[in-house]
Amino acid sequence: MCRALGAALCLWAASACRSTAPSGLTLLFYNRSPAAVLGGRSWAPDAGNARVLAFDDRLHAVKSLGGAALAMPMAVSALGDRLLVSEETGEGVVLDTAGEGTLVREWPSPFPVAVYAAAGSRIVAARSPYRVPTLSPEPADAPLVRVLDTLGRPLEGLAAIHVPATPFLTQITNAGAIAVDPGGAVYYAPLVRDEIVKYGASGERVWTTTRKLRPSETDPVYLPAQGGGRELRIEQALVNVALALGPDGRLYALGADDSAATQLRVDVLDTASGAI
Repeated sequence: MCRALGAALCLWAASACRSTAPSGLTLLFYNRSPAAVLGGRSWAPDAGNARVLAFDDRLHAVKSLGGAALAMPMAVSALGDRLLVSEETGEGVVLDTAGEGTLVREWPSPFPVAVYAAAGSRIVAARSPYRVPTLSPEPADAPLVRVLDTLGRPLEGLAAIHVPATPFLTQITNAGAIAVDPGGAVYYAPLVRDEIVKYGASGERVWTTTRKLRPSETDPVYLPAQGGGRELRIEQALVNVALALGPDGRLYALGADDSAATQLRVDVLDTASGAI
């Protein structure tokens, strides 16, 4: 069984600082997914229509790429001069955007369901916040983040997972948004905890920021079944949804302003200190 994070709101966010074009805008998030800048355009996944969209610096849609390789794209990231797409089921898909979206390569998920981010040729993967298995325990020493080569093969693991009291909820406890900067630092925002963390390129924790949205943090727990039903019910707060590095060098965090993520907010963080 998997839990999916729906897209109830379309959020268009332009950076407070202008992009490389003096009069241009940069798309940071589309629905609840991170966008990416490639070839002077902003690219974003359009999951419901099995495609990715390109926007110009006025945020007008100017190109659409689809095809058999895209089923339900949930996130995009620039991988050199190509576009890395995270599929809803966790596969990685690399597209050449110059023409009609030629498939360059694809690979299976290094986690039960993964989401990817890239900078230069560095690719990192985390457990996806968009589709989370609810019956998938992992060993306590499992890495929080995996580093991949450009063919999608795992190279190493970074940091350690948070181990909940109920081991079958390991996936939802460690699912989260991810971003990586050109220096190799990794930014991670867990789906169900009020924190945003920066890890160095070697996996050391650099800073942790909290928005103090609630007085105390609790791990997800199972709830009793209702009416004799067999569907698993989980009590958890949804906190973080997506991360994006803006053209001003700051980290933009799309997250919840309530426990169910029906009200969204954007927080802007200084990447050196973690200050909001």
